[in-house]
Amino acid sequence: MNKMSLEADQLIIGVDVGSTTVKATVIHPQTKEILWADYQRHHTKQAEKVLDFLVTIGNEFAHIPQENIRIFMTGSGSGPLCEHVGAKFVQEVNAVTMAVEYLHPDVGSVIELGGQDAKIIIFKENEETGDKQALTSMNDKCASGTGATIDKCIIKVGMPMDEAGKLHFNDESFIMLQQNAVYLLKQISLIWSKVEFPLRKSCVLSLMLSSCRTFPY
Repeated sequence: MNKMSLEADQLIIGVDVGSTTVKATVIHPQTKEILWADYQRHHTKQAEKVLDFLVTIGNEFAHIPQENIRIFMTGSGSGPLCEHVGAKFVQEVNAVTMAVEYLHPDVGSVIELGGQDAKIIIFKENEETGDKQALTSMNDKCASGTGATIDKCIIKVGMPMDEAGKLHFNDESFIMLQQNAVYLLKQISLIWSKVEFPLRKSCVLSLMLSSCRTFPY
């Protein structure tokens, strides 16, 4: 435990209960410094993973009275859990918007790929007032381009997850794919069954391009 953690007498806990993972952070209320953070897949056991995190946080900051701890929860799986842990619910697009406005005020746009949905936030200046406003769009009708679909497609082409993260953009190796999630999986399977080993990178890069095309502009 660092010095700031020992000196803190109050805490703010943020928990994001997503469709595939749970993320949690512990923040110093005054300095906004992150004192603790973790990110884990929950394997469909959302409540159990949240409990694991809260127990770990409680042990890590055992010197802080419970009444001095505030919890905020967001994500698709947080609704049923808020009441049981005494947390305040924050809609996930609003959570991302507020965090970016505070931490990165110069950013013009944000794309956030969740486990089963995708969001885009565009910051623009209001021509009448001069105030900065956030325009949001959320694709929650189709899982194309989201974490769960990307996971399945990468597994289909037999590429290790850590290798997929090291790929570089190459516009000469794209294969045009349908944007619908079901068609994506079928096309990836069909292409992979007919190509040699080196072309699997093209399959994954093409998947990433299709992910970007899920938003209308």
